[in-house]
Amino acid sequence: MGRALKWMAAVVVALLLLVGAAWGLSRAMGPSAIERDALAMIDTPADTRGRNGFAALYAAAHDVPEAEQARVLAEDVRRFEATPPAPDGSTPPWTSALQDWPALGQSREHDPAWCPLRKPGCLERVRAAPQAYAGLLQHNAALLDRAAALADWDRFHSPFPVRLDTPLPAFQPLTRLLTRDAWRFASGDVDAALAGTCAGVVQGRRLIAAGDSLIGSMIGAALVDGNATLLAEMLAELPRNHPLPDPCQGAFTPPFPAADGACRAMLAEGRYGTSVLRSQVATGFAAGFTDKDLPAWSVRLLFDPERTAARGAPKFAWYCGAQAREQVAQDRPLIDPTPPASRRSLACASNAVGCILADIAAPAYVDYGLRLQDADARLRAMAALLWLRGQDGDMDAAALAGLPAPLQSRSRPLRLDAEAGTLGTALFERSREDGAGHDGTWSVPLPGSRLQPADAAP
Repeated sequence: MGRALKWMAAVVVALLLLVGAAWGLSRAMGPSAIERDALAMIDTPADTRGRNGFAALYAAAHDVPEAEQARVLAEDVRRFEATPPAPDGSTPPWTSALQDWPALGQSREHDPAWCPLRKPGCLERVRAAPQAYAGLLQHNAALLDRAAALADWDRFHSPFPVRLDTPLPAFQPLTRLLTRDAWRFASGDVDAALAGTCAGVVQGRRLIAAGDSLIGSMIGAALVDGNATLLAEMLAELPRNHPLPDPCQGAFTPPFPAADGACRAMLAEGRYGTSVLRSQVATGFAAGFTDKDLPAWSVRLLFDPERTAARGAPKFAWYCGAQAREQVAQDRPLIDPTPPASRRSLACASNAVGCILADIAAPAYVDYGLRLQDADARLRAMAALLWLRGQDGDMDAAALAGLPAPLQSRSRPLRLDAEAGTLGTALFERSREDGAGHDGTWSVPLPGSRLQPADAAP
């Protein structure tokens, strides 16, 4: 019996030594070269050249004079920095200086709904209730004017420290300009409506190209979607020779912004996630161990914030590499084919929790890149539609065959349905499971295809 106990003790000691050796070797390995390079790319400060309009965007939903916007933003940054996260990683409340200024565009019970950016039919909405929408737009005139003025800025780079509770700017007013443009068109102010939708497309392209934040880039893609759809619906009701206003001239010209925009947006998201991981997640995790009466050093046995940041970094940096750029150039789905790293590897022996955390978020980013590619596809389809509009003769398959090469995609050829009077393209973004999303295609009416007979007469 004694000999058996000795053998059991020896086995336990040997196993402990083996586990300890594996842990030590794992910790000594450090991140791989690919992980180090990717993390270095994320840690490199973003390129913020150009005129930064973050103060104007941040204050857009409040009646803050232009001369006061920078001061209000600076005061909020100061207040935010003065209320750091608690030791457990939670975020304490703080009061924004924006609360000292009246809010713009407060909703009223009888107001009609704003047109959504990702659904067609805005013209039908405003025509069904013109007086109600006239009241809505009048009530929100100041807010909409501020949103339109944001077109004067190149980018919207946030000066706030990155935390889970980092304030988001007021992107929503940008999405509401679509309703005003539809109402203007329905009311007969055709050229102002056309100019507004084209300006909305340009604003969306600018947000995508800047890549200041992932949410900003997604708003940009939605602006391209909504405004391009509305413009096509407007052109369907106009003669083909109706001149386009100046903002439309460059709204749909190549090069399109997805390649650089996806890189910048994903690096911005990587900076956000890495900063939160290094501060609040690491602090909160350590606090959780302390609450369980475990020594503070024990957290290091299972979780290494820097190793976790390095493990997650390649999924962001990949969007800036040659493989991603080739996929965008060939208009193939922007998906990283690299197999996920195994959690059973030696690298995870000293960072088991970190490996799990880093791997959980990876699949969530796939749709974002595809959505930016779909914004390019919509821009390409609209450029083709405008090209067809400017040609003599019928808009049919024969005419589409003469489309300039920069406006064509081998993987997603444009689909012209002369009978239905539509031009469409396939979409890469996956449709939502609730059935409220797209059906895998984006289709818009051809110019002049919805003209009334009296208008269509020569």
